[in-house]
Amino acid sequence: MKFGFFCPHEQHAPSTLLDHAELAENVGFDSVWTSDHFHPWWHSGAHCGAAWPWLGTALERTDKVEFATGVTPPIARYHPGLLTQWTATLNAMHPGRFRVTFATGEAMNEEPLGYEWPDYPERRARLVDACRIYDRLVTGEFASYDGHYWSLDDARLYTVPEERPPLYVAGNGVHTAEVAGRYADGFLTLADVETYENELVPALEAGAADAGRDPDEISRTKQLTVSYDEEYAAAVESAEFWSGTVAVDFDDAVSDPREIERQGRALDGDDWTDEWGVVTDDFADVERVVDEHENAGFDEIEFLSSSPSQATFAEKAAERLF
Repeated sequence: MKFGFFCPHEQHAPSTLLDHAELAENVGFDSVWTSDHFHPWWHSGAHCGAAWPWLGTALERTDKVEFATGVTPPIARYHPGLLTQWTATLNAMHPGRFRVTFATGEAMNEEPLGYEWPDYPERRARLVDACRIYDRLVTGEFASYDGHYWSLDDARLYTVPEERPPLYVAGNGVHTAEVAGRYADGFLTLADVETYENELVPALEAGAADAGRDPDEISRTKQLTVSYDEEYAAAVESAEFWSGTVAVDFDDAVSDPREIERQGRALDGDDWTDEWGVVTDDFADVERVVDEHENAGFDEIEFLSSSPSQATFAEKAAERLF
């Protein structure tokens, strides 16, 4: 089992996240993941730095820890050809240390920039275009592609790494899991174990079978949301920043962080803490959830920690899990 540490641009300033990335490497995490949003999931006290310039700096500031986006939606603001170029460049400079994760995204990334927020079938079709474009360009050969939404016209990447950078696809439903099975080197999900085992794994395997791929070669990662502190009330208070992710569904056309925060604050505390993740004053609760996901067949746990002290959480994880 590998363990990742999430650096959320929504909750911390970019310079602070660089310190967190160094902390994660120093205590022994295998990977550092980072969000890629235009707007955050909260308004009060929020940040929202740009992921891609931060990644270049973070890779230089560290020595061996792997990095990944969690997630990058190729829906409107990003052409997938550019995402492939950025991924190839980072891996050419830091071989084997970066993977990009495509997904169907949220309205907060598109609407504030004047783009439409299409419904899920349209976003899924654009995701498929993006995966196909990635596969063509990452080879370093000339490629053309006449897609549903995204296209290429005799395009070539002139800087590519020696080995293919892994492409991950993130999703919580069967249709995106099927796309991951067809195209991805790895699959990231927030889904609970029951949904993962009963719905997502069969879809992932079906997609792989249709594409003539071995599903066992697709790495499986779970993003586990955690807020840990020896004082339970402090853990709850720190995690409230993310209550908007419970109030607003990823498919909802809500892009204003003020509205997301309003809906999050309107939730009953017990309701959102039960649904959001592990909010605890006992690290054994974290260990039990990790064991549950390892038994379900996940290869990696990526922790989005909203703990009052990231250093305390990271050091406790290293002590109890690694």
